[in-house]
Amino acid sequence: MTDRDQISEVIYHYAIGADRRDAAMFAGVFTDEMTVHIRGGSFGEGRRRTLSNHKFAQQVISNLSRFPVTQHSLNVYTVDIKGDEAHTLVYMQARHFIAESEGAHPPWDMGGYYEHHLVRTPSGWKVREYILNITWEQNVAPPLNR
Repeated sequence: MTDRDQISEVIYHYAIGADRRDAAMFAGVFTDEMTVHIRGGSFGEGRRRTLSNHKFAQQVISNLSRFPVTQHSLNVYTVDIKGDEAHTLVYMQARHFIAESEGAHPPWDMGGYYEHHLVRTPSGWKVREYILNITWEQNVAPPLNR
């Protein structure tokens, strides 16, 4: 498998892990310590933060668990490899179906693009840093009443 194919496979495991609520698969996409910045749409400017891959996976899977079904569709548009580092541009659309117990609400849809900075590790390519840029949203999920 080429480096580009391996990198694409890592990126697709992000979506598969999220949609299957597989925290181990999701965490395995990232280096042990990673940096994330989610911004745009209902997230506003967001904030850049560095944390462990397992903590990030737990947070994401916990947040997604409120939705009975999600579908993250990704298209890897560019992979720029320089030695043991790579950068990607990945377009995305995501659907989040809201539980009937929360009342009638259409799916929360969003689109945008990811920017990944990956490094080659002894266990393969891993994402060290990523930015999610949300460029549009429809039907933003209402806040949970806990």
